[in-house]
Amino acid sequence: MLRLLLALAVTVALGLASRLCPAGWFLWDRVLGEVLYAVAAYLALAVLLFRTPPLFVAVIAFVCCVAVELFKLTHIPAENQQVFLVRWFLGMTFSQVNLGYYFIGVVVIAFANGATRGSLLGRETGPGSEWNGNRPEPATVPDPPA
Repeated sequence: MLRLLLALAVTVALGLASRLCPAGWFLWDRVLGEVLYAVAAYLALAVLLFRTPPLFVAVIAFVCCVAVELFKLTHIPAENQQVFLVRWFLGMTFSQVNLGYYFIGVVVIAFANGATRGSLLGRETGPGSEWNGNRPEPATVPDPPA
């Protein structure tokens, strides 16, 4: 869990830096913040749903990001742009391109989490684990006494 919290802190710091310190480079100024938004959503959910498989967390995170993006179509966030939290966490206007950025962010962090955790499906692998990626040995039944 500590690695998820550290990753979340680094993600938020990078995301804020990309917004507060524009460099005039499209990937830094625009794309990185959107991708990291989805990464942060994934990491926050992964902390809350610690034992849930990364693939499931990825689907939930992407659905949440899409829901936030679609909520912008109601114009409620734009009408409340003076509220700091609305401006920073929801954004103002809908963008189809953001959906692609969110997908990229969620896929990348889900694979990274799965690789560092052991499996995308939530099975712990490695020595000492119950499941090592191979088929289990068939159970042997002792021969009946003769």
